[in-house]
Amino acid sequence: MSTLRLVTWNVHGAGTREKRLKVMSKLKDLKTDFAFLQETHMSSSSVNILATADFPNVYSACYNSRQRGVTIMINREIKFTETSTVIDPEGRFIIVTLSTQNMQLCLANVYAPNVDDPKFFHSFFSALSEHTDKSLIIAGDLKMCLDPEMDRLNNTGNLRIWQSTNTVKQYMEDFGLCDVWRLFHPTKRTYTFFSTVHQSYSRLDYFLVNSSLLSIATEAQIHPITISDHAPVSLTLKNKTSPPSLRSWRFNTSLLRDPNFIDFLAKEWSSYLQNNDHPGISSCLLWEAGKAVMRGKIIAFSSHKKRKENSKLVDLEQKIRLLEETYSNSPDEQTLQQIRKVRIELNEITNQRTQFLLQRLRLERFDHSNKSGKYLANQLKINKEKTTISSVIDLTGNATHDPAAINSVFKNFYQSLYSSQINPSDNDINSFLNSIDLPRPTEEQITALESPFTKEELHKALTNMPSKKAPGPDGFPAEFYKEFWQILAPIFLRMTIEIKDNNYLPPNMNSANIILLLKPGKDPTSPSSYRPISLINADLKIICKALAGRLEKVVPSLIHPDQTGFINGRHSSTNMRRLINLIDYTTINNREATILSLDAEKAFDRVNWKFLIATLNKFGFGKSFINWIKILYASPNARIRTNDQTSPSFNLQRGTRQGCPLSPSLFALFIEPLAAAIRQSRDIEGIQTKNLEHKISLYADDVLLFTPNSQSSICQIISLINRFSSVSEYSINWSKSTILPINCNYLNPSSIKIQTGNIKYLGINISCRLSDLLKLNHTQLLKTTEADLTRWKTLPISLIGRVAAIKMMILPKINYLFSMIPSKPPTTWFKSLDSFISQYLWEGKPPRISLKTIKKPKDRGGLGLPDFQDYYSANRLCYVQKWLNPGVLDESWLDIEQNLCDNLDISNLPFFSSKIKQHKCFRSLNISSSLTAWWDFLKKNNLTLFPCKLTPIWNNPDILINKNMIHFASWKNKGIEQFQHIIQNRKFMSLSTLSSTYGININKFLEYQQLKSAISTKYCLTQIDLDPPLTVTHFMDL
Repeated sequence: MSTLRLVTWNVHGAGTREKRLKVMSKLKDLKTDFAFLQETHMSSSSVNILATADFPNVYSACYNSRQRGVTIMINREIKFTETSTVIDPEGRFIIVTLSTQNMQLCLANVYAPNVDDPKFFHSFFSALSEHTDKSLIIAGDLKMCLDPEMDRLNNTGNLRIWQSTNTVKQYMEDFGLCDVWRLFHPTKRTYTFFSTVHQSYSRLDYFLVNSSLLSIATEAQIHPITISDHAPVSLTLKNKTSPPSLRSWRFNTSLLRDPNFIDFLAKEWSSYLQNNDHPGISSCLLWEAGKAVMRGKIIAFSSHKKRKENSKLVDLEQKIRLLEETYSNSPDEQTLQQIRKVRIELNEITNQRTQFLLQRLRLERFDHSNKSGKYLANQLKINKEKTTISSVIDLTGNATHDPAAINSVFKNFYQSLYSSQINPSDNDINSFLNSIDLPRPTEEQITALESPFTKEELHKALTNMPSKKAPGPDGFPAEFYKEFWQILAPIFLRMTIEIKDNNYLPPNMNSANIILLLKPGKDPTSPSSYRPISLINADLKIICKALAGRLEKVVPSLIHPDQTGFINGRHSSTNMRRLINLIDYTTINNREATILSLDAEKAFDRVNWKFLIATLNKFGFGKSFINWIKILYASPNARIRTNDQTSPSFNLQRGTRQGCPLSPSLFALFIEPLAAAIRQSRDIEGIQTKNLEHKISLYADDVLLFTPNSQSSICQIISLINRFSSVSEYSINWSKSTILPINCNYLNPSSIKIQTGNIKYLGINISCRLSDLLKLNHTQLLKTTEADLTRWKTLPISLIGRVAAIKMMILPKINYLFSMIPSKPPTTWFKSLDSFISQYLWEGKPPRISLKTIKKPKDRGGLGLPDFQDYYSANRLCYVQKWLNPGVLDESWLDIEQNLCDNLDISNLPFFSSKIKQHKCFRSLNISSSLTAWWDFLKKNNLTLFPCKLTPIWNNPDILINKNMIHFASWKNKGIEQFQHIIQNRKFMSLSTLSSTYGININKFLEYQQLKSAISTKYCLTQIDLDPPLTVTHFMDL
């Protein structure tokens, strides 16, 4: 069938035989394949009579014999497989998902209320939200004019624009829907309804389709108004075909819940091994052939199971077909009655199944609608068509809409991307690597990396693999191996040993399907705007996961703390705190500096394998581990999947697969020589503090470079990166890289054009003026949050579900900003956020429970709604804890903050009173925000800490001699720094005690008296408990 014809029609009643015959005759004249009928006015007990020889497949939502009712009828010539059905008990809509002619369709027939009812449309589109990954067709009588100027004639009625109209338009935008008739007839005035009351014409009947169908839509027509008071509207689609012989099979994980299947497969695998596992047979061949055999057995089992479950339906359908053939050859009333009788029996079974599915759907909604998860997320998504690519620009600059052509464009793009452009010589690679020093793993680490795999280690790797992920080309997901691991493990282990011994991986095992995800804010028509995710086979993924588990234990000791991307224990917030500290440090000390943000081109996809192997050798990895990497990257191949199209296979020559567990660690090792070369270069000057020189900061391929305003350093950086690129294929897009000048006007010393201005790093907009951070980031986030909450306000979600939505969709975005930016938003910002949330929780109505109560934990009568001010404070307080107990990974940012403290020890800051604001360090945004959060925390919990035994003595603005702070260097050098060193049992220790305990010279009597007088004047020691509150003690011990 070359085309599909769809017709939507409000028939205004189909209860009489005469009316039905007229309707069916008209549908036949229009050569209808899919009929969407509204106002059938039929009860559930009589709707089956709509079925005819031409339209035997009928799906209906009924109300009663006088009102409403919608039906989707499918022509007998259409071969399809039904997937699911959603029925509205009010008889206003029905949703059917099915597959036909290489298309996954979601058909929705809707009959809208005659009044302005936005809630109905929220309910309707919410029911559709789970099916937007398919080609979506909405047909029906919407009871509104989407464009009153064009869609209404003789406007003598009510001209008010309904809220429902705006609601539908918003959902059309969110779902990517288009009024297809208007698209074909942008200036035409044709109408589908005549009102005898108002003597007016209107266009109320529509086809709304998503962009995946626009490329195959060839015609949309409004036919004359006959028989009913509405006109039939038709839409013609051309047949959508996919390349032959490239259909992929995928294991149905629901089979794992069938005990009969578990027993069946175990017996089949045992039988397969008995017949084929002979001495001398290749374990790889045995494994690969076994997967093919099991695939066939599973398909056979599934088909038999489906036939058994549908046997009665199949028998009835066959009986109907035989009776219809008889009736077609020799029409008579008796045969017709037999057809009706069998059809009633068939539809009773179908109705029972529909009721069961409806009950299960209601149960699923009851279980999941109020919890964070996929079900709730589907209702809240705005970009519903992220997996559909409707158009792409090819190499000639022309736009193509054909799915096969789109797939071809992407296949050519990625085949070129994954083809190596250079073949660096061993001498050039070694020359670069020999110019730098890299750490090496310990003997214990090498032994762990080199040891043979065990079944236990492979099983642990399998267990750590997430479920419900798309499988690779072989169709077997991780859940399959988890269920049958005990019987599969022996052969799987033998196979891994053979792969390692022979240095050979079967080509089918090393294949992958590449799916594409559009990057936020990128042009969807450009092939380079997508992130390629490799779906590799689960059996290979087990091996990669096991290798990754070993490597992840070693990488932290090899990769400099400057790199925080995808390494255990490291966080991107470290990079941001360091960046903000450097801007503060240079600004406070009036130094010139430049920060260069590099834009790497497809960094993960351009990794040169020859350089990667050489780098592993330079790090000192063992031969066995390196051989595993060589095996995995010897001959990988991939296919591109777009819009249900799969390209022919092509070989990869470079890149680390995004989707492979090994890729993050391998990329960190790959780029570390560049970072080391920059750090170790004497020709590249960094920003110097007292103890460190800050040159580079990395989060995977996001790179920042720090230099004084040194033109020579910028030139050396460009030269060094170009040298690294010549041996590694790493590439920088200099025109998209950005320089942020601080306290200077940057003059580009090279011929390469690099833009200057604000930078965007890790999703955060950064200016040289840190006071702009709130305006650049928080203000915009508040606007998008308001828009999201407004759009979700009228969705049919309970109060508990709305709180879950806040936690799942709003909290992560805001908390990420709080973790990155130290600036505290003003009180008005928090109040606005609370106001938007309150309006969302109560659907714009007056709140019945205060936000303060809802924010309480559930065990205290609340619902656990996030208190965003607490989240901000927690993000700031975690750095106070790091001041007290610093780790090795905190050195980069902590060094700068210690330099800003001058003669103060940063670990003493929490024990100064607020008078420390007078110190230079309080000009630092990070320090001041953390200290302010600390003082607010103490005040909120009624905690007194000033003074305590940890109160610093030296350079304390509360302890003065002649209005000057004290600093006795000789005392400090002896270990006397805090109150606990000089005060015991609420008394000042004697000079002799201090002399015997710390070695203070007995001649320091004058200094002793000055110190004692200064402290005693400020504090009445006999009335103060110097032990810190228990809460503070616990905080310090975290």
